Amino acid sequence: YIASQLLSKKEKESLASIFKAFDTNGDGMLSKDEIKEGYEKIFGQSMNQEEIEKMFAAVDIDGSGFIDYSEVIVATMGSK
Repeated sequence: YIASQLLSKKEKESLASIFKAFDTNGDGMLSKDEIKEGYEKIFGQSMNQEEIEKMFAAVDIDGSGFIDYSEVIVATMGSK
């Protein structure tokens, strides 16, 4: 909650939009396949399996094997 308050409204809207675009099944969590497909679709670049594994190691805080929106917010705050 606190992390989300530190982002501007525009940043939160942009993140939410990108998250929804990646979350193709609408379950509120991003799988490795959704990340790979979404990255290619939205950014026009592919990610290899090693890059995806590194992303999950850094962002999947609860170790669920999925990235949820709150983890995206925390990762975004850490990159500022």
